[in-house]
Amino acid sequence: MLIKQIINEDVQSDRINFIVDQLKTNPEVTKRVYRLVQNEVDSVAGKSPKDLLAPALTKPEQDHTVKGLLGTFIRALNDTPGDYDDFSTFLTTYGQVSYINEAELMKPGFSGWGAWLQGNGKVSEGFITQLYKNLFDTKLNIQGSNRGPGEVGLALLSPNIKFASIGDLSINGVEVEVKGEISSGGGRLKNNINDFGKANLAPIYAKAPDLDPAITAKLPTGNPGKSGARYHFQDVAKMLDEVELGLGQEYVEELFRKTFINGDSGLIDSVVANYDRADKVSISKLAMEVAYSSYANILKKKKFSMFLLLKLQGEKSVAFDLDDWRDYMDYIKLGSLDFNDTQNGPAVQISML
Repeated sequence: MLIKQIINEDVQSDRINFIVDQLKTNPEVTKRVYRLVQNEVDSVAGKSPKDLLAPALTKPEQDHTVKGLLGTFIRALNDTPGDYDDFSTFLTTYGQVSYINEAELMKPGFSGWGAWLQGNGKVSEGFITQLYKNLFDTKLNIQGSNRGPGEVGLALLSPNIKFASIGDLSINGVEVEVKGEISSGGGRLKNNINDFGKANLAPIYAKAPDLDPAITAKLPTGNPGKSGARYHFQDVAKMLDEVELGLGQEYVEELFRKTFINGDSGLIDSVVANYDRADKVSISKLAMEVAYSSYANILKKKKFSMFLLLKLQGEKSVAFDLDDWRDYMDYIKLGSLDFNDTQNGPAVQISML
């Protein structure tokens, strides 16, 4: 038994010596070990992250108290590299400090994250940037409203940014629609399936009984590229015009006006007037603008006025007024419009370039 004890003590001593040697020669190891040990001491003293994030201590910040979010927040904090000063100061001042420069974030135009993510005092900008990246893919459902990439991190890093009651975020009192993307693809511009109506195309198809059954079986695509056996709405309209002149226009009118019940009437007029004159790329682009206008009009009814797009890849963002989106087409794109999409409906996708 004595020999075993001596061996165990030797092993323990060797380990301590190894750790001490590493601490002497590697500053990063020193930083991590100090933070680990100090966090354990704080936890025993009733100063754990959960203790320090108690709602009574973080007023006016309360977004972290949303059901199911606190654990995710603490894990993200623990996974964020930085020294003890970053970690402890962030916790002890949480709710009193904004790590987002909201004016820069919402300034119309393109920005890198470095323009609006900021440190404060002993909390470095690098710590905040990595924490936001750790939180970026956090998804949440609040009272039936899904919160996507980027939104949760913004709400947690500034007491001036809150989960909005009728949509995404309230930033300094302004209701903002937020779409975040991890790498590519972007987000669908859809509130819910009731955003869209339903076109009654059966009477039109009845006038052209020899149409390919594939046309009547599925609604058309609005994408200009190849879609397998699917038909583009322009191709369908032109085929209908071959059966009876004017039938194609009737088809396009019914498809767009009855589907995009919130769409801009002038844009729909342009699609109807140009379906047989514009090339497929141009008419598809116009169709996607109709889809965007539909979503923008719904947001405006909810008192939203601004759009904010966030992208993890490249750490960039673009903000713009709902009505000014055409001014920012160097930074964003619309795409992937499909009238037959059973999950999203004909909701166009918006993404950053």
